[in-house]
Amino acid sequence: MKRIQVAVGVVQDTEGRILIAKRPEHAHQGGLWEFPGGKIESGETLIQALDRELFEELDIRVDATTPVIDIIHDYPDKQVCLQVHKVDSWRGLARGKEGQPICWVAPQALSQYTFPAANYPILNALQLPDRCLITGKFASLQDFSDRLQRALLSGIAMVQVRAHHLCDKDYKVLAQRTVEICKAHETLVLLNHSSAIEIVNTLGADGVHLSSAQLQAATALPQSGWVGASCHNRTELARAESLGVHYASLSPVQVTASHPQAAPLGWPEFTDMVRMAKLPIYALGGMVPNDLRRAKAAGAQGIGSISAWW
Repeated sequence: MKRIQVAVGVVQDTEGRILIAKRPEHAHQGGLWEFPGGKIESGETLIQALDRELFEELDIRVDATTPVIDIIHDYPDKQVCLQVHKVDSWRGLARGKEGQPICWVAPQALSQYTFPAANYPILNALQLPDRCLITGKFASLQDFSDRLQRALLSGIAMVQVRAHHLCDKDYKVLAQRTVEICKAHETLVLLNHSSAIEIVNTLGADGVHLSSAQLQAATALPQSGWVGASCHNRTELARAESLGVHYASLSPVQVTASHPQAAPLGWPEFTDMVRMAKLPIYALGGMVPNDLRRAKAAGAQGIGSISAWW
């Protein structure tokens, strides 16, 4: 089956709202909402294709973009590779130049609209931050709180509460404190513990992060909130995709102090695995803040780390 290369543009206004358009009823996937873009023609670069398509569709010109995610999706009648870029700089007044309805939507409200199946990983990528703090060792609950506050003040917008050594009762206290602190910062809280699925809703956390063992044992996912998973190889990534998790961490990319015995994937292998994935991926293992740009260049959502911010 021939793979069609498609350039997709995420256009945001000064209020942070994202532009979506409704597909014509007679078109493939007609009547659904989509991000603007179209097929990359022979000899075109991605930015050239986006500039042409967005001018034809929306009457705007594209000056600069940055990658968001690449998604390969199999429809019954075709296979598409969506190369999704955020449009960082553009000119003009956006309008439905072909008569199509358009709408400016806050990122957190995108889930209220119906998109083609291939677009749902894009929705997740647009709502997830590019840095994820994974909590590490602490001497006391106060020490934990102080470390967490410092991380949030540095701009962390997603926290994975990992403390496998704690019993269910003590972990619940820790998770509750995390939710209380993070709520004031509008920061996502994901629970990573054997009791996570049972307590996530009662604590008001935003979701759960499954260990690789939990991923393999799972038969279904929680019906609400974010669900992430720890993956270390292609088989686990495929499992995460088949279950429909919203994102995954892939590790270890580099040598890491927390798991020194684990052989690192290395950036070339990590990049290849990310390119074939159908969900947002965080690079994990030996990550430092300066690795964020490299991870994004590899197609990742961002990086996850303990030591970088803890």
